[in-house]
Amino acid sequence: MKRISILALLSVIVTFFVACESAKVKDTEVKSTKSDPGQIFAQSSNEQLANIPVAGFGYKDSQVPAQQWDDFAKKAAPVIKNIIDNMPDGYVLQVTGHTDGSGPEEPVGNKPGNIKISSDRANQVFEALKKNGVTSPKMTFKGVGSAEPLEGVDARDAKQRRVTFKVVPKQ
Repeated sequence: MKRISILALLSVIVTFFVACESAKVKDTEVKSTKSDPGQIFAQSSNEQLANIPVAGFGYKDSQVPAQQWDDFAKKAAPVIKNIIDNMPDGYVLQVTGHTDGSGPEEPVGNKPGNIKISSDRANQVFEALKKNGVTSPKMTFKGVGSAEPLEGVDARDAKQRRVTFKVVPKQ
């Protein structure tokens, strides 16, 4: 009986120490995000922006699909404009182009490569935003090729051919 009491007491003590250490880690995480309001803004904005990609690009094509653009512009342009208008200094809205995993990333022979195609897609959406009144020096674009695939989607699936948006620190 004495052994059971000692084991129970040790169990309570270990649980107490584990809980205290866990609380310290959470407290540190909260303090680090509270100290950077720009980071909090970026995280919140990126959660909104994750729901509004431009999709439907043809294979190796950078032209903005008209129907998808119309749907996108109605829903997303006001959200993007609001984010840009409220963005703290030191951050930019990055229009990011993506490709599927077909073909080389860099140019090979007469193939332009996924980096160029994704950059062209991002630029097309960037320019379309500007034509629709969403302009700002706090906007930029970048192509990442097939380096940032959608999770759970085959690398060669057409769903990988898209343009996304995210708030990032200015470089």
